[in-house]
Amino acid sequence: MNMLQIFQIAGIGIVVAIFYSILKEAKREELAQLLAISGVALVTLMVLRLIGDLFNEVRSVFSLY
Repeated sequence: MNMLQIFQIAGIGIVVAIFYSILKEAKREELAQLLAISGVALVTLMVLRLIGDLFNEVRSVFSLY
């Protein structure tokens, strides 16, 4: 795993948290909830891609192709 990917995931979390707070204070709870769900979905897709890369690496190490 690359450190850049970790920082990207952390950055997405920080940006989502900031916008969530702003939207919550502006009485836009529905939009804030949608933003939070979108952030979670985006990070989940990133993590799934990393897990797929890990499985491919394990396959290549043990010659399981």
